Amino acid sequence: MLRLAAKESIKCRIGAVREASSSAAEGAQKSAGFGKKLFALTAVGAGAVGGTVGYAYVDPSFRKQVEDAVPQSKQLFEATIGPASRNALENTPIIEKLSHGISDVKHKVSDVAHRVVPEKKEALPPSKPKPEIVPVDVHKPVVTFPAKKVTSEEAAQALKEVERKIIAQLEKTQQVVQEATQAKIQTIEAVSEHAKSIKDAVDAGPKANWDKVREALANSEQLASKDIELESKGRHALDALKKVIASSKHEESSSAAPILVNARNSAEKFAYQLDELNQMIQTQRNESKVFNQYKDLINQSRERFAEEIKAVVPNVDIHAKEKKLNEEELNALIAHAHLRVDQLRRQLAEQQLLEEKNIAKALEEQRKSDANLSRAQLDLELTRVKEIGNVELERKLRDERGNWEKELEERLQRAAAAHADNLEQVVRTQKQLHDIENAQAVDEAVEKERHLHQKQVELALEKLRGIETALSSRVALDAENRKAKQFWLACQNLHESIEFGQKAGETVEQRRKPLEKELAVIGKACENDEFVKTLLTTFPTASLKTGVYTEADLKLRFKQVYKIGFRVATVDVNGGSLSKYLSSWIQSLFIVDFPRRFSPEDPLDLKTLDNRELLVRVKYFVEKNDFLTAIKVAQLLDGPAAGIARDWIKDTRQHLEVKFLADLLLSHAAVSSIRSVY
Repeated sequence: MLRLAAKESIKCRIGAVREASSSAAEGAQKSAGFGKKLFALTAVGAGAVGGTVGYAYVDPSFRKQVEDAVPQSKQLFEATIGPASRNALENTPIIEKLSHGISDVKHKVSDVAHRVVPEKKEALPPSKPKPEIVPVDVHKPVVTFPAKKVTSEEAAQALKEVERKIIAQLEKTQQVVQEATQAKIQTIEAVSEHAKSIKDAVDAGPKANWDKVREALANSEQLASKDIELESKGRHALDALKKVIASSKHEESSSAAPILVNARNSAEKFAYQLDELNQMIQTQRNESKVFNQYKDLINQSRERFAEEIKAVVPNVDIHAKEKKLNEEELNALIAHAHLRVDQLRRQLAEQQLLEEKNIAKALEEQRKSDANLSRAQLDLELTRVKEIGNVELERKLRDERGNWEKELEERLQRAAAAHADNLEQVVRTQKQLHDIENAQAVDEAVEKERHLHQKQVELALEKLRGIETALSSRVALDAENRKAKQFWLACQNLHESIEFGQKAGETVEQRRKPLEKELAVIGKACENDEFVKTLLTTFPTASLKTGVYTEADLKLRFKQVYKIGFRVATVDVNGGSLSKYLSSWIQSLFIVDFPRRFSPEDPLDLKTLDNRELLVRVKYFVEKNDFLTAIKVAQLLDGPAAGIARDWIKDTRQHLEVKFLADLLLSHAAVSSIRSVY
């Protein structure tokens, strides 16, 4: 709608201008005495002038460009369409709405397109009532077409010459840059080989081959100087290529050639390739510094050790072979070794205290080094992205420049052609506006009735959808509720199996019930519940095959554990003789266990508590069915009492784990059942 209104407004304003121009042309025809030929020439000139004036009336920026480029055009605009400030005030809302979606590239290209306008606005002065000038100026653009053919041939020849020069320079640059790239890759390999040879020589010790290290260093330096020289040649070649591109841009015949953009893009890629390889060389050299520091540290430690040996046994040549030490020298070396070990232990303790500072310092140094490399890499990438953006912008400018020039020329031609049928267009526009208003009134009435009918139909459909949704949701809730009940029953069965086991079993082992069937039933009831699947996989494997002990059986087993552990409570961890066991048993006969009350929050002092006190507390918590606190206290037992209670603690812990998982499943089943109730 906005575009339609803008177009109608522009047409009306251009129509008014055309009427004024046509009336002026008719007056000139009556007053002039040059006949039909002069009238035809005057009509063509007036059409061009009228189109320009109409477009300037719509676009104030275009008017300003014409006023700056064409002399005496400002007076013509003020006489025909009024001052610029009034027109700008009237047209600002429409122009802002029309130009709101134009991109930045279009604005940049429009500057280039406006430069074409002054060349065509040379026909404006003939619009003045000077019959002698009008025919000559109006027909100038028509006469220039044969001259353009000659210019195009010369431009094509010049363009071929420019392409030949650029291709030759581009091939030369590519060859030099490729040689520099190969040299830099060899330099990186040489620096890496030098670092590796240093590490191998230091690790080899006396058998080190330092000649290989020196050869690697000389090779890396030679290759480095070679790649610097080749890089310099490559940079010079790139500069020469850029100069050729720049000189070709200043030439009118080759300024818009596609090869210029492609050549500049290739030049930027070559430069980025060299910069990236320089970064890789710097990174490799930074890594090589670490091995040099490693070599220095090893050499310093070896020299310090030789000095210490020489100070302890000055008369002994440590480099001599097949020579034995006497007893005094050997004792001196052993004493020095003991002192050195003590000193190293103290240094180790001090070093552990300073370890955090050293690590922080090393990390800070590494961070600075990485930051420098990252900053350099970032600058390189920013430069590359900027150059790529410039190349893309030039490509877009080259592609869009011709389009905009052609579009502007077509607009001016359409404005000149529309000036001839101005009166017919005004009548047609008025008739169309009248038809549109009548059709709009009819459409509004029809649309109102249609909207009312559609609203009633949609209301009925919404009610029908609500009924269908309620029915479908009720069916789904019924199915979910039945499944939740089955899930709860299966969980309740699992809980009873854990708590009571095989009720028909006569012994403790026979009452252990495997849980594999119960878990399979739960998994089948909740096939799509990820939480249930996760819990089912958490159950211990032993509980699936053999089951767990019931609480009653655990209490029964603890009575035996308590009885035996109470008798051997005073035997320590190291065991003892038969007399110690007999003494512990006799003491247990004379100890009377009075009923006491304990709490899980009571503090435990391991220095004052013995095994009998711990067993009494465990017995209290077992009788209160607090098995979790019981095994926590039982784990504090030591000696034979701990060994007696070990199996009971393990089985009790497994019982608690399985019971906790069963409680989770039961709670989840209860929540699912409540959620499915409607």
